[in-house]
Amino acid sequence: MSQRPATVQPRRRVRALASHLCPSPVSQSAVYKHALPKTGAVVAVTGAAGYIGSWLVVKLLERGHTVRACVRDTANDKKVGFLKAMVPSSNGRLTLHSADMTAKGAYDQIFEGVHTVFHPAEVFMSFGNGRDMKDARKDFGEKVTLKAMHDNAMQSSAYIVDSINKSSTVKRLVYTASIASIMPTNMKTWLTDPIVDESKEPGADRAGEHSYAVTKRSTEHFFAYQASISGGRWSVITGNPGDIVGPVLSPHQAHETWQGKIAGIIQGQPSPQEPAGRPWMLVDARDVAEAEVRLAESSEIQSGERFMLTSGDKIYAEFLGPRIMELFPQYDCATTVAPGMAGKVGRSEPFWIRVQMRNDKVRKATGLDFCTFDDTLRETVESLVKIGGVKPKMK
Repeated sequence: MSQRPATVQPRRRVRALASHLCPSPVSQSAVYKHALPKTGAVVAVTGAAGYIGSWLVVKLLERGHTVRACVRDTANDKKVGFLKAMVPSSNGRLTLHSADMTAKGAYDQIFEGVHTVFHPAEVFMSFGNGRDMKDARKDFGEKVTLKAMHDNAMQSSAYIVDSINKSSTVKRLVYTASIASIMPTNMKTWLTDPIVDESKEPGADRAGEHSYAVTKRSTEHFFAYQASISGGRWSVITGNPGDIVGPVLSPHQAHETWQGKIAGIIQGQPSPQEPAGRPWMLVDARDVAEAEVRLAESSEIQSGERFMLTSGDKIYAEFLGPRIMELFPQYDCATTVAPGMAGKVGRSEPFWIRVQMRNDKVRKATGLDFCTFDDTLRETVESLVKIGGVKPKMK
């Protein structure tokens, strides 16, 4: 029987848990069969040239899997050259595939024969810090809106599901969401409930129904629902990483998002202050990839479960420079912050001091020990200089 195309229904509020949206949850016996084998499977990674995608490729190859690395354009050596350099040593287990996630059917042929799909690619990051705005505007127009980004994100998610449903082999989807989709958006919440864990939700009434946080939560719900109506054919697990840092694998990654802000700091450029003076809630890119692979290997996790991926370390942006100079005394790093979205530097709200990120759930499920703060920071900076070509400001 042919699968009906996945459809995206508009949702104004995102409060229900994924299980409430599942009329026929995937059974535990089916989930057991969905576990990724420890080695020798065929897997696909979307956004394989990205920060998380590339580390997923590395971790999966190390385990002996055959990896189909999906990128926007295999001819773009600036972004995929480092992946091509891995091919000779992979003994035929790494292949590169052009796939535009905003195009219907882009993954149909790629997913056939695949056991697990790792999906860290996302539409919203097209406009992230350090990204190619020219290419982004080419895709979304000059006057892009949050609604347009939201709609594209939901539509591309539907295309992913359609390709999974057409595949006769896919058993599991591992989706990379964000800590944003488990962060309450009502700041008063933090005064009485300062714990960040998987039970928390963003509020569309505060963040906006097309905001990044609500869009990520909406896609989590969408994938969970689609898995639940697949008749036990496939299941989904969601990883919710914090602010991702760690070693870059390619020069083009050096100026993007959080690691790009660190690149600025070591060049003496203050990082923009986060909203309400929020501290960075850190996780190493290698830990995100390792955790998601271990989650894929688990036979105990229910479809639709979400896992916060963060080390528990948090630090204000203005303190990163001094910490880096402890590790690299010869550098002259920025020690202040620049105006952020508010347009001026404000006070860091004191409630952030008591906020705690709880990673108990993923540690119990995977046995993962997160990288230490110093190791992550040191290796991030070293890679930015050696691989990214960043020139630090010297004393």
